[in-house]
Amino acid sequence: MSSFLEFNSDFSLYGIQHITVIILIICLSIGLPVLAKRYFNPSQRLLTSRIMAIIISCWVILYDFILLYLGKFNYKTDLPIDICNLVGLIIPFLMWNPNKRLFPYLYFYIMAGTTQAVFVPYLFDGFPNFVFIKFWIVHGGLIVYILYVAIVWNFQITLKDFLHSFLFLQLYVLLAYLINRLIGANYIFLVQKPSLSSVFDYFGPWPLYILVIEVIMLFLMLMVYLPYIKPRIAKNAPH
Repeated sequence: MSSFLEFNSDFSLYGIQHITVIILIICLSIGLPVLAKRYFNPSQRLLTSRIMAIIISCWVILYDFILLYLGKFNYKTDLPIDICNLVGLIIPFLMWNPNKRLFPYLYFYIMAGTTQAVFVPYLFDGFPNFVFIKFWIVHGGLIVYILYVAIVWNFQITLKDFLHSFLFLQLYVLLAYLINRLIGANYIFLVQKPSLSSVFDYFGPWPLYILVIEVIMLFLMLMVYLPYIKPRIAKNAPH
């Protein structure tokens, strides 16, 4: 069995692998849009966004196929139901041609949700294991992708987009909860808190901790909305 398929415990929070990946994500998030704006024609910009979306989606699918091959697949934990994997799976279909109406939803869910997984990843396997590679291509790739689209196409976000995105998130949470109950799973910890000690322990019992997380998510969505508020304030300010 190659090291690519062999599970390990080499990943450590803010170890050299973690720091390296974070730096790479930051560099790509800044450098790729700048490169595209300066040197790519419209067709090349679109092709770049499509390639990124396809790579992310393929890794979501490939991950489950590898688990099936290894006999490790568990439908209670490995389906692409959590929001990062779900967005990663369908993003080529939603954004084959970048859509300004869908962009705000993806922007909020990725920048407020996926970013947390980058800085506090729930990950044990280190490079070159497939779990490590999939985790970072999906989570890091989504961040690079959405910032690329935001900058290259200069999409804007309104307060209405902010509110709609949060309301639609509630529908997703409800559907995820129903799926959990149907199949006996605990995706995004909607049925119970993690069995291991975690930050959830400070948020109270079920369902109180879910409400606390909702408030935190609302706050994070507001934070990532701020870059879109400033230009409007500056535009409306008296001269």
